[in-house]
Amino acid sequence: MKPIKLQIKKRITSYETNGYSYECDVYLNGQKLGHGVTGLNLNMEAGSKPKLTVELIPDEIDADLPIELITLKKASETDHK
Repeated sequence: MKPIKLQIKKRITSYETNGYSYECDVYLNGQKLGHGVTGLNLNMEAGSKPKLTVELIPDEIDADLPIELITLKKASETDHK
């Protein structure tokens, strides 16, 4: 299995443009995840491999898989509170 590289870089905008805003850019294998990222959860329990969960709202989904292998789950209203 090819390793997955996660990078999180802090981005600080200037006060003159938007006020001080501490935001992060998230990269997986060098590819920047865009504006749709709503959450990251990195679980690093001792004795086990790290587990990364990325929550996002994609603008477009392009999958080259048989339709029976694709599972979509719609978030409930309580998931966003």
